Amino acid sequence: RERKITAYHEAGHALVAHRLPHADPVHKISIVSRGHAGGYTMQLPTEDRKLGSRLEFLDNIAVSLGGLVAEREIFGDITTGPSNDLQKATKLAKSIVTEYGMSDSLGPRTFGEREEMIFLGREIHEQRDYSDQTAEKIDLEMNRIIAEALERATTIIRDDRVKLETIVAILLKQEKIEKEEFEAIFADETDENGTKNTAAIAEPTTDASR
Repeated sequence: RERKITAYHEAGHALVAHRLPHADPVHKISIVSRGHAGGYTMQLPTEDRKLGSRLEFLDNIAVSLGGLVAEREIFGDITTGPSNDLQKATKLAKSIVTEYGMSDSLGPRTFGEREEMIFLGREIHEQRDYSDQTAEKIDLEMNRIIAEALERATTIIRDDRVKLETIVAILLKQEKIEKEEFEAIFADETDENGTKNTAAIAEPTTDASR
């Protein structure tokens, strides 16, 4: 049962990553356990880059939630498997709002002064420089970002159930899928001109009032 759950979990990550335009391409999927992880989905960028964009971050949050969504949609329950995914999604949502100034509702500024306390090794100390009212707004904006990413991942998993099942069947049979085989699963969506025939995925919003 855990092997099957892991297959759906990783297939959820991979499918959402493939469908979102600003997510890195899937390079490999595996359900061979590694450390505490039951499996993994590896994504690699198509080019070296030092800058990250808001749309990339929002798509990455949705990809992180793809495993949880797949578990919930298929089994009607979730396991402890997505715990690390949730940590990543929450941390990235917080960075979008408090570090990168990418929230329209809170504006282009940072929140919290971070200082590395050398005499304590690598410990990071954060000094709050904003009010309780602003802290509440930060929480609300983080929740909105994660909720929207969850909705986008859910739409993909529900609308693409056939592809999800195809990925899972291959994983259960051979335990891993390499990049070329993964992309071949979607070959039937390319027309004679080489254009992808995929359903439009709604772009994430940035304004909390939407």
